[in-house]
Amino acid sequence: MLSLNKVTIVQTITLIFALSFARGQDRKINATLYPGCQVCTENDTLVYIRAEGAHNTIHQLWDFTGGMPLVILTVAGVNSTMNITWDHTTPVKFSISEQPKYSFATAIDKLYEYDDIHDNGYIDEKVPKRSVDLWRATWWPHSMVLTDQEVMVQLRGHVNDYGRSGTIDIKLDMLPFQDYAAELPHLIHTANSTLLDVSLVNFTTSPDYNASRYALNLLMVSQDSSNSTMTTTVRKSLDDEHTPGIFEIVEVESPRSSSGPGAYVQFRPVAYRQRARDVASSTRARPSVPARTRIPEHSTLRAFYRGVDPSTLLVQNMRISFGEPGDGFYAHHNYTAWSASLGYGRAPVEGFSALVVGIVACGLGAPALLLLLGGAYACASARRPPAP
Repeated sequence: MLSLNKVTIVQTITLIFALSFARGQDRKINATLYPGCQVCTENDTLVYIRAEGAHNTIHQLWDFTGGMPLVILTVAGVNSTMNITWDHTTPVKFSISEQPKYSFATAIDKLYEYDDIHDNGYIDEKVPKRSVDLWRATWWPHSMVLTDQEVMVQLRGHVNDYGRSGTIDIKLDMLPFQDYAAELPHLIHTANSTLLDVSLVNFTTSPDYNASRYALNLLMVSQDSSNSTMTTTVRKSLDDEHTPGIFEIVEVESPRSSSGPGAYVQFRPVAYRQRARDVASSTRARPSVPARTRIPEHSTLRAFYRGVDPSTLLVQNMRISFGEPGDGFYAHHNYTAWSASLGYGRAPVEGFSALVVGIVACGLGAPALLLLLGGAYACASARRPPAP
């Protein structure tokens, strides 16, 4: 009985440690700012990342030249390369040395201001709303890291669209290993993904709206049949250790994910109303059902997918709305921040952290130690000769 308990405890602790410290496939990364452009300046932000793995290479593009923030992931052979042709400061052609195996793109092409007259905390077809197109946004780089250990850009965009104005702070971060992001909501990143963080700062609201909130429009393009659809899953997480108070993870997966490596957008259904992120400043982030749409006219996506058969492209969008009843609407703080992870392959599943592993190990180890000590004492007592 004691031996069986010992084996079970050891197996459990081993499994927990394996889950805690398992890492995805590391990649060798190399990043270049507007490669091949002779007249671009730091305000013409296009970052190309070549992430080489053991079995393939992921080519990532982070583009702001078309106004709307855009991330493109293209998977090709290990030795594949990408070349970009420019017309002045506009990328007009993307050439890959090998036939791509798959590609997936995500863009924020517009915002919505909506009048949440019933204080529901989400946008639907019934509420009054106005769109704010981001192709008119102007961007300035705030900070940038381009190394073989991390690729990160932070940009600030100014929007002025028919009287509504505000600032969008965007951060994109790529790290060639699996871990949790440093900032709440502590999303999982892998060598196959990019972390996206969006902040809407000091946006004006329409004077004829009494309950203004903002939502963003997430555009997704994948090399899947145009007759298929993205799937959204709300999965229960193990605990709320990494994101206090939130026990759910939302995953939007491309159709190919059902049969093999596809692509995904993963996020916690939470946003933050203050720069200091904590439970007190959190609010809900609600996704809509993906709907079919078209690639915007003013977008680098049109250049990237030029010549591709439209029937092999799935183009859908979804609205991410922020807020919950009683939180005072957007104007209460004039700030909303939201994060997501965009990646190739299957969406990563949470494991146990070192802290949880330590707690569980102590919880299991203490009884085991008591059993061992008790057993040793019993054996010693049984072998002790009786007193004369």
